[in-house]
Amino acid sequence: MRRRGGSVPMTFFSFQDVMLSLIGITIVITVVLLLQVTKEASDAIESARTRLDASQPLDERERTLRDTVAALELAISEASRRPSDDPLARRSSLRQELLAASSQLSSLEAESAELLRQLNELLLAHPDAAALRELMELTKRRDELAGKLEVLERVRKIDYIVDERQPSVPIILEISDRRIVVSEVAADGFATRVAAGTLEAQARQALDLYRLLAAGRNCYVFVILKPSGLPLFQTLLRYIQSLPEGERPNFGLDLIAEPSFVSELFPSATTGGAP
Repeated sequence: MRRRGGSVPMTFFSFQDVMLSLIGITIVITVVLLLQVTKEASDAIESARTRLDASQPLDERERTLRDTVAALELAISEASRRPSDDPLARRSSLRQELLAASSQLSSLEAESAELLRQLNELLLAHPDAAALRELMELTKRRDELAGKLEVLERVRKIDYIVDERQPSVPIILEISDRRIVVSEVAADGFATRVAAGTLEAQARQALDLYRLLAAGRNCYVFVILKPSGLPLFQTLLRYIQSLPEGERPNFGLDLIAEPSFVSELFPSATTGGAP
C-alpha cells in the first residue's frame, strides 16, 4: 500500500497572472503615450502651418523667405503656361533651322560642283561644243550680276521706323535735283511726286500735298535730302519761312546718298527707275 503524503504541491499560475497584467498595463501606457505624442506633433505642425499662412510673418527673415518662395512659384507657373514664348527655346529652334538649312545648302553646292565637273568633262570630250560653254559662262555671269543687283537694291531702299507713342506723324518729302517725292511712312501709304514747273512751283505744290495729307492729324514735314536737291530744299525752306507763323509746319531733316530712295514706287533714277 502507498502512503499518501500530506504536503501541497507548488503552482506558478498566480505569478503568470501578475506578469501578464504588468505587460498589459505597459502596453496600454505605451499606446496612450504614442497617441499623446502624435497629437502634440500634429498640433505643432498645424501651428507652424498657421504661422506660415498668416498675413504677417514673425520676422524679416521669414518675410524675405516667403517673398522669395512666392516669386519662384510665380516664375515656374508662368514658364509652364507659356513654354513657347521662351526666347532661349525660340533661339535654339532657329539655330537648329539655320544649321539644317546650312547643311542642305552645302549639299546642294557639292551637287552643283559635281554636275559642273561632269559637264566640263563632256565639253572637253566634244571640242565642237565651245558655243555651249560660252553660253554657260554668260548665264552664270548674268545670275551673279542679278544677285548683286538685288542686294544693291535692298541696300539703297531706306525704311524709317516711327515710334507709335509719338503724338505727331511724319509726312516725307524726298528732295532731289529733279523732283520731290511726297509719301507717308507706312508701306501702303500715299506716295506721289512733284516734278513739273519751277523750283518755287514744286515747293508750293509739295506743301499743298502735305497740308492735304495732314488735314485732321498732328503731322510734321520730314525732309529727306539728297546732295543734288540742295537748291530745291533752300527754295522750300524760303517758302515755309514766308508763310505766316501759325501756318508754318514743323519739320525734321535727314540726309541720304544720291542712289538711295524711300518710296518703292519712285526709286532713284540711278537704279533704273523713273526720274
